[in-house]
Amino acid sequence: MSPSTAGPSLLRGSAVLIIWGGVPGYEDAKRERDLNDWWTYEHLPERLALPGFQRTRRYYRPSPSNSNYMVLYEVSSLAALTSPEYMHALNNPTPGTRQYMRVMSSLSRSACRVLASVSRPEFASCRVGGAGGMLAHMVFDAPVAADRRAVLTDWLSRDAWPTLCAKHSSLLAMHVLEHDEAATSSGSSTKSYDEVNFKKKKNEGPESSSPEAPPQWMVLLEFTDPFGAPFASYDHNSDDLRQGLADHGVDVSKLTQELFGLFVVMEE
Repeated sequence: MSPSTAGPSLLRGSAVLIIWGGVPGYEDAKRERDLNDWWTYEHLPERLALPGFQRTRRYYRPSPSNSNYMVLYEVSSLAALTSPEYMHALNNPTPGTRQYMRVMSSLSRSACRVLASVSRPEFASCRVGGAGGMLAHMVFDAPVAADRRAVLTDWLSRDAWPTLCAKHSSLLAMHVLEHDEAATSSGSSTKSYDEVNFKKKKNEGPESSSPEAPPQWMVLLEFTDPFGAPFASYDHNSDDLRQGLADHGVDVSKLTQELFGLFVVMEE
């Protein structure tokens, strides 16, 4: 497959808000059921009613110690994540939000701009977007130099993408994201998160705002395989991008990768 035949972005917008991580202390199935009912039936519709929020998805991954969740909001632009309407909602949380945000202290939260987003050529005429049943989520520090980051973005979308498609027939789409600290901080410091200490970026510290601090990037790979399917060709041990990322200046020893299964999609 040549780069020219790659399909369009399946995302609904030019920015994404991602919240992910483990939710400990929910060994009781009824309590976790209540958490999920609030998250899906109250919180997601509330967010989708805000300007610029176009689609949201929730993902799940079990582990021996706790449940792991991811929620992904596709928004029109980063401005939607700092809008007066969104800030008002964050500073005036519902009783349910106040109750359940307390259990999310081990999560990470990141507002991201979309640097690149491609899909399989079979979806060239797709105009509304789509979502795969399984998502691979990679987080790493990109090179500091802007020119090296530009080369990395080009390699991911023009070279790595067709190679991945050739190897994994179930690969649906790839998205390259860059963490925006200003947009992230504006939301994370609101009243909704008074009792939440989101995990900090690995490179965050006194020097994290320095021009020399490496920006955090993410790569999302969407697959049509159901999560945990025995016939899936991509799993948590897959390292298809690792060598290429290393060749383009990424310290892959700090790269993290997790797989999640989709269980709900809601649109505006």
